[in-house]
Amino acid sequence: MNLSSKAVRAAQNMLVGESGLKVSVEAIREQNGTLASEARFQIDTDYWSQKLSERIPLNRNPKISIALIKLYRGQKEKLAEFGALATLQMELVSTHERADSLQVLQSDFVDALCDVLNRNQGLWSKGVYYAGGFTVDISPVAKGGLNFVQNATISFEIHLWQE
Repeated sequence: MNLSSKAVRAAQNMLVGESGLKVSVEAIREQNGTLASEARFQIDTDYWSQKLSERIPLNRNPKISIALIKLYRGQKEKLAEFGALATLQMELVSTHERADSLQVLQSDFVDALCDVLNRNQGLWSKGVYYAGGFTVDISPVAKGGLNFVQNATISFEIHLWQE
């Protein structure tokens, strides 16, 4: 498996694992008193341009797309093992009939994604290490077809190496 696939697969496994996103979303909803039903969402590794993603039918549940957006390989030592610094991006797309409900939904999922990253600092798998730190960008609510749409992106760096 190449480094880019390894990075994306490790992030996806972290989110769907036993202590992943579902646990965080349900804990946040319980804390807010909004635990109405099971937390449903979709996680995939699609990476579409904004123009193409507008043509794809939206889900009723929030969708998280994980993608590698940058891979940097710098040679610092001649005898060092092959390593790289990867920038991953998780894009959260949510839709809802009401703008106020959408902002609450989006906020819960952004908080949950940040919680999962905070709880999973360290070694994700063989050759994939997350030291911590991330950047969150949230777009304003927009009208999208019959519903309202809001996007958020969380970018973070992980260290990769191959033995």
